Amino acid sequence: MKKTYLLLFVFALLLSGCLDKWYCFYIKNNSEQTIYACVDFVFPDTLLPIQKPYLREITPNKTGEIHGYHINDPKFERFDKEKLTIFILDKNVVDTCSWEYIRENNLILKRYEGNRSEFVEYNGGKITFNYP
Repeated sequence: MKKTYLLLFVFALLLSGCLDKWYCFYIKNNSEQTIYACVDFVFPDTLLPIQKPYLREITPNKTGEIHGYHINDPKFERFDKEKLTIFILDKNVVDTCSWEYIRENNLILKRYEGNRSEFVEYNGGKITFNYP
């Protein structure tokens, strides 16, 4: 009986330690095609990052999430001082072309750029992609 209580206590303790607040963007795909979305801090030339980042696949009429930990900023602390860029890419292009080719030819369907107030206060942390 004591073992059962001890196991339940340990399990509850483990669960409570994992319930951190998640910081994320919601991206709604209102198009008829599957897209990839990625988020990164703005570069001087606003091109895609040199290294292929985390890409979130979002199917038509679905909403995807990109969390702060996907961009090495779990609580969006850098976001307080820097602008972010959200890139929307065609899944077919990403699946058939190299990252270097996509980057060099700027094969981006849409780009959203802004600071915390522009994304969070005006959009509620939600981005809606409509194409075309």
